[in-house]
Amino acid sequence: MEARLSKLNENEILMYLGHRGQEITDEIKAQITSCIRQVEEVVTPRLVYRIVPLEDGKTQEFLLDGNDVARELEGCNRAVFLAVTLGNQIEQLLMKLEIRNLADAVIMDAVASVAVENICNNFEQDLRVKVGLEGEYLTSRFSPGYGDLPLTVQGQWCNALNTEKRIGLVVTTNHLMIPRKSVTAVMGISDTPQKLRPSGCETCNMFRNCEYRKDGKHCHE
Repeated sequence: MEARLSKLNENEILMYLGHRGQEITDEIKAQITSCIRQVEEVVTPRLVYRIVPLEDGKTQEFLLDGNDVARELEGCNRAVFLAVTLGNQIEQLLMKLEIRNLADAVIMDAVASVAVENICNNFEQDLRVKVGLEGEYLTSRFSPGYGDLPLTVQGQWCNALNTEKRIGLVVTTNHLMIPRKSVTAVMGISDTPQKLRPSGCETCNMFRNCEYRKDGKHCHE
């Protein structure tokens, strides 16, 4: 399966920008539209993944530290390790904007964050269909930094996936990924249906006018 970027969700971009139901000016709308166009023009999305066997919630090749990821993968017989990046061109664009126009850089950063999540979501959707045709089920996506799964596993995961050679993604000694707009994640594959985490507010039609969000709350558990 290849990296696939689809239409970006404006609600998700507003969420990254901290929108809480306040009025969106025409200027902000225009900036968001411009940033979306630029991202679509310059990104070179790439991904790499591997499916490996799980035994007692562990693999021989990838570190899985913490209780939260163990619960996520409970009952799974295989795990899918994924790395996605938008490429170096978006990194260079962000660096230029951070020097030239900080306001534009903030919006561009939000758009790029949504773009890399978009690719991950599309991969997850495609894989869910694929394993479903084989009578299997996929868990939700789980990334280093979620719960008690530490960022320190990212370097080991990327080494195991050979991301530097395959998609140009490296991890620093501080466990940060370069290019910055990159994601690593794991999902489990099971013979039995899996309970998935609920979708976020950004998928709701009432996102912009939601009274819950204006008060910093949400309507789902």
